[in-house]
Amino acid sequence: MPQDSVLKGRLEGFRPAELLQVMGLNSSTGALHLHSEDDRSGLIYVESGSIVSCTELDTEALTLGNVLQQLNMVTSAQIDRAYLMQTQDPLGKRIGERLVDLNILSREQLAMALKTQALWTLREMALWREGSYEFRPDERAPLDSGDLRLSMTQAVMEMMRYEQEWNELVEQLPDGTRTHLALAPMPPTQQPLQFPTGVWRVIAQVNTQHSVRRIATAVRQPEEQVAHQLAHLVRQQLLLPVGVAGAPGLPDEAERLSMNNFDLFSLVQRMEQDWIKKKTPVDQLVALATFINQTMLTLEEACRNQHLGLAPDTLAILLARERLTGVSGYDFKIDRNRIDVDDFAAYCKRTLDGNMRGRMQVAPEFYRAVLETLLHALATAFEAINSRIASPRVRAQNKEVWEELFATFRGQSVADE
Repeated sequence: MPQDSVLKGRLEGFRPAELLQVMGLNSSTGALHLHSEDDRSGLIYVESGSIVSCTELDTEALTLGNVLQQLNMVTSAQIDRAYLMQTQDPLGKRIGERLVDLNILSREQLAMALKTQALWTLREMALWREGSYEFRPDERAPLDSGDLRLSMTQAVMEMMRYEQEWNELVEQLPDGTRTHLALAPMPPTQQPLQFPTGVWRVIAQVNTQHSVRRIATAVRQPEEQVAHQLAHLVRQQLLLPVGVAGAPGLPDEAERLSMNNFDLFSLVQRMEQDWIKKKTPVDQLVALATFINQTMLTLEEACRNQHLGLAPDTLAILLARERLTGVSGYDFKIDRNRIDVDDFAAYCKRTLDGNMRGRMQVAPEFYRAVLETLLHALATAFEAINSRIASPRVRAQNKEVWEELFATFRGQSVADE
């Protein structure tokens, strides 16, 4: 598979498992985009022939919460607690990390659950028989996608096993784990309504949970195991498949925590217009600090629109992770996601205006060092927000926009005058 060109085709000719097998053999790096005929989308990132991330964009997509409950590692109440923490800090830790912090999960359990989530997501995509694929070798996984590194051989073997296994279930559950079920209005008269306790637990969830995946999550059993039980009940005409539970998009929890409504383009446009007006080194450096504050303000507004709260130390944590807490012996003063611009401006004036009123021949090294630190800090904020956007196309467009903005900043800096 060529590493320097986009490869496109139809799933009718190459199945997902076959595509991944080729990528493993070629030690490929890039992103495999899958699109099924029923408008579902999948995205698989590979690096040197190993899988490092995979996502299905569907309202019924498998979440980490689904996996943890189906593996009986956590309860729904514990998931709700971690989710509530996320709504108060949407750019902070993921749900799995929060469960570890709460001593509900060990790091080993979280790693196993994330690997299971990846395998189960891949095997679900293995059932896509019609649609298209596109491999983009220039596309990389988001920076915060985690430390997953899944053997291609293991993934392909599981996908092929699952395809064969599902051949026995497809007639009763035509839409896989998304299949929407209902109780039969009149069960067959010859059918004795006596079942083991475990089967009754499954039946009891049908009217409220409906889909195979949600039923499995509610009874805290692996969805493949529950699918066999439900398929058997369909054969007995006690349950009926009545449609598809999912639709293109994100699961409810992920949709609420996403940053899809963050208007980066308008924000960048305002920054570019403001930058043109800055004529001195101090003004330009202070403008960059102000742009960081404007980004955080826009983020707070986006969170409010989704009824989310932004932790007051979000900016401080983001900058600390990248070791961007200060520059040239100066520490940024940050309070409630705002850099103290007045204090920073005073520091810049003392350093630059104290020598020939800030002419760049005096302190070009200082100016360049502070400029690059502030651009790195602004990029860190953008990256954190961008990582919460589901669409890889939108993420790529956003990054292209701010990189062009940064090129403008560097090209129109006073240092070049």
